[in-house]
Amino acid sequence: MKILTVLTGGTIGSKIENDILDVKGNICEITEIYKANTNSDIEFQIISPLNILSENMSVFYFNKLLECLYEVDFKNYDGVIVTHGSDTLSYTAALLGMCFAHISVPMVLVAADYPLFYEKSNGLQNFTGAVELIKSRSVKGVFVSYGTKIKTNIYLSTRLCEADRFLDKFSDFTGTPFAFIKDGNLEFIKSPHNPDLTEINKKRQPIFEKTPIIKESVQILNCYPSYDYESILIKKNIKAFLQLSYHSGTISAEEKTIEFLKKCREKKIDFYLCSLKKSQDLYATTKKITEFNAYLLYNISREAAYAKLLIAYSQNKIKPREFIKKNIFFENVI
Repeated sequence: MKILTVLTGGTIGSKIENDILDVKGNICEITEIYKANTNSDIEFQIISPLNILSENMSVFYFNKLLECLYEVDFKNYDGVIVTHGSDTLSYTAALLGMCFAHISVPMVLVAADYPLFYEKSNGLQNFTGAVELIKSRSVKGVFVSYGTKIKTNIYLSTRLCEADRFLDKFSDFTGTPFAFIKDGNLEFIKSPHNPDLTEINKKRQPIFEKTPIIKESVQILNCYPSYDYESILIKKNIKAFLQLSYHSGTISAEEKTIEFLKKCREKKIDFYLCSLKKSQDLYATTKKITEFNAYLLYNISREAAYAKLLIAYSQNKIKPREFIKKNIFFENVI
């Protein structure tokens, strides 16, 4: 078995020096540690297109990673593992999940809560989970392997939500991961929201026929009381704003919000609100902003919405507002 291992840095590839944790050189210890613990004869081919702490991830680095991966002939491998930092793991996972939904082998992103030389690090556990998923030969597409003390969860790449600020735990947008590995056994989780293996493995057409260039054209707006829309600088390259909503799918519809929406409309900048539930009735505030050209996104995580909009405004096959309706790799929860 041959697995391509793509190193991008992050905690899983960090060292500590003078009490500072940072990426140093191209650290490929994870494969060596895995082999030492399993006596595996898997052949790991290692490449490192970038080496950063993932909080520094940007569209520039997205493009570096995509440029590298689009040069890969996936037919030469049984699977791909991408090591990544945990801070922006969910954003990169969503982007890769859509750009590589069509590939015929599993691509699995892994991270670590502590550096590999820490005894309590789950880096090896997460990497092992990725290997086990690839070895099962049961799925294709893009996933994330990230474990707890009890088991290793396997997430659909477009449904992973950013880790919480206190417990550092990742979650699935629907509340239920796609699968888990416990005691070496892989089990797929039945859920009304999870696709079955037939759906996972169906043939998909690539979004991009050649290496794309993702444009820095989408800006995320937060949501909190007295949000100051007047302070937002609308740059020339911005094509869309992704406004994060409260859990009820609402934002303020006060005068400053409406004035900002009018400004966006005048400048032909699209405004998206994320995320509403399909089953819910609209609040008066949400209904009001739709009258000023706000577009509502349903049943999708902020990470997937951001990645999807970046792709939508970096392709020219169909109009972005039509593209956003497509369900590329289960990012729109049915």
